[in-house]
Amino acid sequence: MDITTTPAWSAALKCADLISQTTLKDLFARNPARAETLSVELLVGEDILLVDFSKQNVDEDAVQCLIAVAEQAGIEQKRNDMFEGVIVNGTEQQPALHTALRRTADSAVNVDGVDVMSEILRVRAQVNEFAESVRAGRITGATGKKFQSVINVGIGGSDLGPTLVHEALTSVSAPAVKTHFVSNIDPTEVRSALRECNPETTLVVLCSKSFSTAETLSNGRIIAQWISDAVGAENVSKHFSVVSVFPEKVVSAGLLADYAFPMWSWVGGRYSISSAVNLVNVIAFGSNAYNNLLSGMRSMDEHFMTAPLHSNAPVLMGMLNVWNRSILGRETRAMVAYSTALKSFASYVQQLEMESNGKRVTTDGDLVSIPTSPIVWGGVGTNAQHAYMQLLHQGTSVVPADFIGVAATPTHDGAAHDALVANLFAQTQALAFGNVTDSHRTLPGNRPSTTLMLSALSPRTLGALIALYEHSVFVQGCVFGINSFDQWGVELGKKLASEVSAQISAPSQSGGADASTAKLVQWYKTHRSNT
Repeated sequence: MDITTTPAWSAALKCADLISQTTLKDLFARNPARAETLSVELLVGEDILLVDFSKQNVDEDAVQCLIAVAEQAGIEQKRNDMFEGVIVNGTEQQPALHTALRRTADSAVNVDGVDVMSEILRVRAQVNEFAESVRAGRITGATGKKFQSVINVGIGGSDLGPTLVHEALTSVSAPAVKTHFVSNIDPTEVRSALRECNPETTLVVLCSKSFSTAETLSNGRIIAQWISDAVGAENVSKHFSVVSVFPEKVVSAGLLADYAFPMWSWVGGRYSISSAVNLVNVIAFGSNAYNNLLSGMRSMDEHFMTAPLHSNAPVLMGMLNVWNRSILGRETRAMVAYSTALKSFASYVQQLEMESNGKRVTTDGDLVSIPTSPIVWGGVGTNAQHAYMQLLHQGTSVVPADFIGVAATPTHDGAAHDALVANLFAQTQALAFGNVTDSHRTLPGNRPSTTLMLSALSPRTLGALIALYEHSVFVQGCVFGINSFDQWGVELGKKLASEVSAQISAPSQSGGADASTAKLVQWYKTHRSNT
């Protein structure tokens, strides 16, 4: 179904015309209770997640129109289908069951008539037991020494998620091991990590869903040789663990690992933080932290499944993103976390959203009729205020922004933390209301933002925050009419990279490339010998 052909979409367009004739200042003046009615507060264990949508360019009528669009798009039924294991990834004929990975033992989720929960729980227990054994020194390297360092080798969802979780939890808990993340095929990255490790006390977590990812295999082989030089080739496997749908491919890839943890084809890489892909952080912070992360994600899952659409945080977030991108034509969205512990959150959401919804054809293979995913970018506050916030305040593009903050600080520097949060609130205030003075100093205001506040940063609130964005992306995909769970756009580049590698390795110039690529290959081959 093309959502633009529905009466609900037409009504939303009329609401957008009316909103364009008003300002956030007017909207707040008309409705003193606006901050209450356009906020959702969710209890996550002992903590709270607050999502304040009140500084978005909408009124009550616009929100009702967006809810009507969501209903017309069949979001409730599609959501239920996803949770129940129905095939929602049509191009790959797969369900999308990342939510099953955080469900409890009393759940039942069927795939092809088989309840997969027993296997999920078995792997979860396997991950926890292995991690606790490494932490306690019951599992060691070849020389019997306790592992002191863990290197996570992966890229995309096998790197961005674990990196985000590690940075966030390090701010509230000391990791039990020194942890390094290697993703880029650039060998300088892996060599930099190895300089900080001892091969006798280093464990490698090799994450690759397909076990054919070029970057991961290249880095894995470099590390394997480094360990082999220290403890012997026959002992390298004692230092390697693998997370993959196809762990049996390890040998054919020229690597060996004593420890293997499965994942499933029906969990996309960018949705895999609930799986054994998070092994590095279970080792670093313990099984309780991992279980609490899953609990926080489950809290958001349950909210998404049960809350009415008009007070459902993922639905409102997703529909407001559709409003900004597809109706108001705003091409980008900024993500600014006022927490150094969440400095990688923008990069995480960037992949989650742009790889999921950066599509130009519908599930039926037709061209989409509305703009889909925005360009997601951002960083950390207050650094952002000294970099790109100038453009958000006075630039010619209107850039919606998500601001994320944490109320409680794990440090004793209360005054500094108060100043940090004050800056967050002040930026959203200035964007919304601006000020009028001389031409150079005038800020027009009426720039939309959403504010998300965690009462404290913990495994549970982090999990809930991640799941909120997962479900928001799903909601948007339903309205766009696209498949949010495939990523065919990355495949051609991989194929061409293999072909170009063969051209680089060839003793003489080979054909098959366009003139520009052929010239670049030849230039590189000439100059690489000079280094």
